[in-house]
Amino acid sequence: MNSRWLKIVFAVLTITSIYSAGATASTERSSNRQELCEVPRNSKLAMDQRDNWRMNCLKRKKSEITVTQCLNMAKAMEYSNNAEDARLVCLYDLKKLTLKGCATIAKQMEYADSGDETKWHCLREFSSTISKKQCDTFAKSMAYPPNTDRALYFCENELK
Repeated sequence: MNSRWLKIVFAVLTITSIYSAGATASTERSSNRQELCEVPRNSKLAMDQRDNWRMNCLKRKKSEITVTQCLNMAKAMEYSNNAEDARLVCLYDLKKLTLKGCATIAKQMEYADSGDETKWHCLREFSSTISKKQCDTFAKSMAYPPNTDRALYFCENELK
């Protein structure tokens, strides 16, 4: 009877450890999804609700993510105007924004007017550290010719 009892206990412990390992893996996947602001698969949210969920998550995590992570979260948006808004969060709200990160955000802007506005923000934000050559590159990449002219003037006369 003792050996039979030991076999039963061993079987129960084995099954318990298998289930707990599966639960741990499931919890890890769930926490990774939360870190990346992915909507849980079993949610029955509509597209706009999923984008709202992602945006709220992005705003909560903005102090701890990089530009690349932020832009990846923006790519996950299902509506292009929401993706554009998420990229603006990356531009205006990230703590560790560099000139390179600013340029990356500007390149990924979908609409010409918001792309130019992003480039202007980069020029103003980094006017004390940007070189004339970098400034001219930003200026020449503007979508609208009047913005290009104005930015070239800024690079020539107003850099700090």
